[in-house]
Amino acid sequence: MKTDENLQQVIASVSSASVKFSAYAEIADKEGYRQVAKLFRAMAETQKVFAINAMRILGELDNTENNLSAAIDVKTYEFTQLYPNFIEQADQDGNPMAQTAYRAAMETTRSHVRILNTALDNIGRNKEVDYWVCQMCGKIESGEMPVGCKTCGAAREKFVRTV
Repeated sequence: MKTDENLQQVIASVSSASVKFSAYAEIADKEGYRQVAKLFRAMAETQKVFAINAMRILGELDNTENNLSAAIDVKTYEFTQLYPNFIEQADQDGNPMAQTAYRAAMETTRSHVRILNTALDNIGRNKEVDYWVCQMCGKIESGEMPVGCKTCGAAREKFVRTV
């Protein structure tokens, strides 16, 4: 159905825009343009609303157990198929920086699947812990603030606790 394809396109487009606006906000903050940063954050949030509305229409939102399973499927596809293909293409294109980024993303994504599986296996009994995200490679660590990133070697200062 064409409408479903259009909704999928909306999700992809506005998700990308949300990430860009969030990045723009960080830059504006660093440059001292606080009001512009706030505007970019508002724009990012708007894009998120659009994406969630499209997901609702498509029936892509379910209960937590099914959402965990869906997340595991997506992340498994990424580290088993998507990133290996991207690494191969970057190699063919002679782009070592892209290869390095894709390898880190693949390893990080593999660790995300482990965390998601643990959450699914313990649904209803999940122990409350803090999650820390490496701002260099996206690796998630749980518990206490990590000493450093096991994937990319970033210092502990590069980790942000999620709320």
